Amino acid sequence: MKSYQKILAVIALSGMCLATAMASEGEVSAKKSKKHHAEKTEEKAPCEACEAIKRLEEKVSAQQAEIDQLKGVQPAAAGTTDAAAEAAAAAAKQAADAAAAQAAAAQQQAAAAQADVNSLKPEVASANAAAQGAQKEVGELVTPAYIHYKGIEFYPGGYLAAETAWRQHAEQTDVLSSFNGIPFASTATGNMTEFRGTARQSRLAFKAIAHVGETKLTGYYEMDFLGAAPTANENQSNSFTPRIRQAFGEAEWHGWSVTGGQAWSLLTLNKQGVDTLGWYNPDTIDAQYVVGFTFARLMTMRVAKSFDNNKVTAAFAIENSAFEQAGKVPSGVIYGGTGTGSLSNGAGSAGGAGTFTDSLAPDLIAKVAFDPSFGHFEVKAVGRFLRDRVEATSTLPLADINTSNTTLAGGFGVDAYVPLLHKKLTLVGTSLFGRGVARYGDSSNVDFVYKPNGTIAALQNLQAMGGIEAYPTSKLKLYFYGGDEYIGQANYGGGYGYGAGVVASNATCFVKDSGSCSAEMRNLVQGVAGFWYELHKGNYGTLKYGMQYSYTHKQTWADATPAGLAPTANENMAFTSLRYVLP
Repeated sequence: MKSYQKILAVIALSGMCLATAMASEGEVSAKKSKKHHAEKTEEKAPCEACEAIKRLEEKVSAQQAEIDQLKGVQPAAAGTTDAAAEAAAAAAKQAADAAAAQAAAAQQQAAAAQADVNSLKPEVASANAAAQGAQKEVGELVTPAYIHYKGIEFYPGGYLAAETAWRQHAEQTDVLSSFNGIPFASTATGNMTEFRGTARQSRLAFKAIAHVGETKLTGYYEMDFLGAAPTANENQSNSFTPRIRQAFGEAEWHGWSVTGGQAWSLLTLNKQGVDTLGWYNPDTIDAQYVVGFTFARLMTMRVAKSFDNNKVTAAFAIENSAFEQAGKVPSGVIYGGTGTGSLSNGAGSAGGAGTFTDSLAPDLIAKVAFDPSFGHFEVKAVGRFLRDRVEATSTLPLADINTSNTTLAGGFGVDAYVPLLHKKLTLVGTSLFGRGVARYGDSSNVDFVYKPNGTIAALQNLQAMGGIEAYPTSKLKLYFYGGDEYIGQANYGGGYGYGAGVVASNATCFVKDSGSCSAEMRNLVQGVAGFWYELHKGNYGTLKYGMQYSYTHKQTWADATPAGLAPTANENMAFTSLRYVLP
């Protein structure tokens, strides 16, 4: 394109030169009178222009020759390019065919290798299982979970504890609090604080498991050192020294279980089913747990059956019976082995200072537990037989003496244990309502009073506890509990009964250091907060530290005075604990 432009430029320049030359000739002919030097100059100019045109023409000719040469070469180059393209396409096809052949061969090799792997999988799985089993056996030899003896597996347990207890008002007790014994301001202890350092809550335990055919046999023993021999009794828990917490044997087969010995009462909340070893209790440092918690550890004989893949379990138990009485006692009424009054001193192997009950029959307890996917729930009931005897020495009418009196009592309750948020949070609740069932309340209160004729009147009782347990981290546990226990009133005249103005006057309860107060408890309310932190956990056990605070409010029934005086008492308590828990 540039060559054509140059040609046009040359043509245009030539035209200009011709026009200049013609103009010069006209001027020469018209002005012949000009000087000779001017005439030569006018003639020389057209010659120089022609030289320039000539040079341009030569360049145009040279460029045209190059164009023609290029036109002659182009067909040959195009032909060469087509041939190279065909050769390249043929080479590419050959390479593609080779790649496809290699891919097919690789695929066949992969399929063969996969088949070999699949054939080896069972052997690899078996080898892995054997290796894991061998590793487990080695680990058990180094740090065994149990001791094997004649086909029986023995599991040690328990913990060693160093604990402290501080109370705003002295209860004169160890780490085991006396909630219904909170002193009033009228007593000396009600005006003194209390500090205890103790290791007595340390406990030892072992579990034995054996399998006989399809039957699983379990034995369990647990003890601590919180018993008090001179006043040992079995009102709520066997408190002889060393104190038996649990000691039972159990057989399980095809959903059935039979248990005999001392264990947590069937009225106590379970975490699943009615598993004897799966009981629940608040994780407090205070060995008396929480106001409103329903529990006891008693001699029991229990039978249970699970249904619907263990989603429903029904159980029935007979448990050792004991009663606690308050109020005025008619003359000649005995309740116990010897002596006069509600509870008598034991004799022989029962000891000489404790109080015991001569029961007509054991307590009868039934429970149905439900275990859906979202928690554990229970419905329970208890029946009791309260009995006394009026002796001939009584001043009561002849119709009432030399007779034994029996009163039926009992109650029912509902419990729940619900883990939430992948077991990071747990909600718990226990309850029991009825008459003559305060013995199963955490503070172990009054079951009955006497009527003027010597018969027994069971008192109304309500006990309930709720709690939240949280696990913010794998090492930290927080707990918050609250509970209430209530004792109803009854007035049969002549000073017989409980509450309801039966007590003549509570005036001394308001006099500091008077040393006396006859006020009868109406209800206890308590709030508890605490934590446990695992300092170390491994094959050799767990070392953990805990702290707890609780506030308890004690309210009484009003007296018979016109003012209706009803004193109250409060207790602030703080606890610490360092425990080494056996693995």
